[in-house]
Amino acid sequence: MVFTDSSPPFVAPDMNSHRVDEADIDDVTRYFQSDADVKGAALEIRKASTPNEIASAVAIDEAQIGSKDRADYITSVAESGGLSVAFLRHEVQAFCCLDHDYFFEKPFISLLIVSPDVRRLGLGAGLLTHSSRMFPEVWTSTNRSNAAMRALLEREGWRYCGELNGLDEGDPEQFFKTA
Repeated sequence: MVFTDSSPPFVAPDMNSHRVDEADIDDVTRYFQSDADVKGAALEIRKASTPNEIASAVAIDEAQIGSKDRADYITSVAESGGLSVAFLRHEVQAFCCLDHDYFFEKPFISLLIVSPDVRRLGLGAGLLTHSSRMFPEVWTSTNRSNAAMRALLEREGWRYCGELNGLDEGDPEQFFKTA
């Protein structure tokens, strides 16, 4: 995995620099699903820097929610430098919106979206790591019903801080911050 902006790199084994063996495959099971994926994939995470990268993030979001309702928001976050994108096989497959003053003037990850066909390959974890290294403390939230996101936050060491009822009826919003 490669980070290409000024953030310290999140280090994952470099599968292109040596022969892949069984131990390597075991080490990267959270990043890739099979031996073929390990050998052929290149994962890169960086701040979105081109109109095509921003458009790709908007398209991923539109495919997820079925509308372009958040397109202006994603674009504004990108313009402020808070949109990070994850490339897999040289295509944007996931994105993260880090809004610097969104939550009580604290950095807050408001959106973390991974294309459904590449989930469980480490893109979400990489985006969380990338974004959380930019500030000493970063916050995020998810609905209680979003078990996949809650599990990701737990695996990545984020601390549960509480929940708020009433935003989505019957599905409390749970808040987390970097540990």
